[in-house]
Amino acid sequence: MYSKKDRAYYNECRDRACNRLGITENQYNWFRREGEKLRKVYENNCNGLYDTDFAYEMAEGETLNKIVEKATALRLELFFQTDPRGATIYLDTKEIPDNNYTQAVCIY
Repeated sequence: MYSKKDRAYYNECRDRACNRLGITENQYNWFRREGEKLRKVYENNCNGLYDTDFAYEMAEGETLNKIVEKATALRLELFFQTDPRGATIYLDTKEIPDNNYTQAVCIY
């Protein structure tokens, strides 16, 4: 459960991210929910819950493709952080360098 202060801080961060990216709160929330699904796939993979690489790729593929399609439609650049200990999706309006992806907007 979030405190009133925590919720206000989250909303402020989300509003800044939406303004920077030119997206709505609903679009931000969509990326957040899909990112959480993908983070769970990465966590399950780290925990050895997929029997084969094919099973992992199938679990990852559908969500990954939906996220890429949405970002492309919104003309946003995308970076996926596959470490399940943090946020999975980073978005920006300009190219995101692999060696400095934290300059982009973290969707959490």
